[in-house]
Amino acid sequence: MQLIVTAGFMVFALSAAVSGSEEIGSPKGKVSPHGEDADCSVCHVASEADLRSWFTFPSTKKKFKADYNTLCRQCHGVDFGHGVGKKPALNRGGLPLDAQGAIACAITCHNMHIKSEDATQNRYHLRTSRENLCFSCHDK
Repeated sequence: MQLIVTAGFMVFALSAAVSGSEEIGSPKGKVSPHGEDADCSVCHVASEADLRSWFTFPSTKKKFKADYNTLCRQCHGVDFGHGVGKKPALNRGGLPLDAQGAIACAITCHNMHIKSEDATQNRYHLRTSRENLCFSCHDK
C-alpha cells in the first residue's frame, strides 16, 4: 500500500515529534492529535466536511492514507503497539482485526472516536475497558 503524505501531515508529524503527543488539559496546554480539534486529514482521505456529512458513504469515510499501523507509527514510533501484526490465539471480545486477521493499532485495541464515562478508556482511546480489552486475548 502506498503512503500518501500531504504537506499538512508533515507539519503535524514534525510538531508531534518535537512536542510529544500530550493530552488535552496537559500542563503545557497542548492539544492531543486525537482530540476533538484534531485534523481528520492526518489519517482520512476524505475531507473533514465529507467525514461530517451524512451524504458521504461510510465506505468513503473509512478510506485512510495508509494502513492502520503505518498511520499510528508515523507519530508513535515503531515500538508502539502491543501485539501488532500478530494473529491472536484468543479473541473473546470479538475485537476487530485487520484483513489478515491480525491485531492492528487503530482498530483492535483502540478507537480514535471513543466516547466513554471511563477516563482511562477516553485518554488512551481504548475500544473497551482496560480489563475487558486485556482479557479478550489474555488469560492472566
